[in-house]
Amino acid sequence: MNLVRRSWLVVLMTLFVGVGTGFAQSHVQLAQGRRPIEDKVSFVVDISRAKQAVNDPRLADGPFDVRVNIRFTNHAATGRVYVDGKAIGRFDESMGFYSNPLEMPYGRHTITLAVTAPATLLDLNVLVSGGVAREILDDVEPSVTLAPDISKRVAELERKVQDLEAEIAGLKKKRNH
Repeated sequence: MNLVRRSWLVVLMTLFVGVGTGFAQSHVQLAQGRRPIEDKVSFVVDISRAKQAVNDPRLADGPFDVRVNIRFTNHAATGRVYVDGKAIGRFDESMGFYSNPLEMPYGRHTITLAVTAPATLLDLNVLVSGGVAREILDDVEPSVTLAPDISKRVAELERKVQDLEAEIAGLKKKRNH
C-alpha cells in the first residue's frame, strides 16, 4: 500500500513539473544595477514563439501576455511607460511600476521609460507568458516620439488666442478713432 502511495506521489509531481514547464514565463532583464535616467531611456525587445507553443493555436499571433516591471532606487519617480510609442501606464511618486497584462504580437517592440525628473533605475524586467523574449542590443537607441503633454499645449494656445483677441480689440479702437 505504501508503494502505491509513493507511485501516485511521483506521478503527481511529474505532472505538476510538466505543466509548470509548459506554461513557464520567459524573462528578460533589460536593466540592472543603478542606471541614472535624465528624461527617458529605450530598450528593444524581440518576442518570439516558444518551442513548446508551435502547435498551440492560441499562440499563433502572439504570447498569452507580456508584463513590464520596473523598480527605482534612492527616491520615488514619476513618469510613463511606453511600448512602441503608445503609453501603457504611468506612475506617480512611486518606487516601482508593474504593468497590467499586455497583448503584443510576435516581433520587435520598443519599450520606453520616460521620467519627469532625473531618477535612478534599479531594474527593468519583461515577462512573457507563452513566448520567448530577448533584448536586441544595438549601438543606436531607437528614436521614439512620445505623446506631448496636451494640457500644457492647450494652455499655451489659449494664452496666444487671448493675446491675439486683445491685439484685435486694440486695432479696432485705433481704426474707429
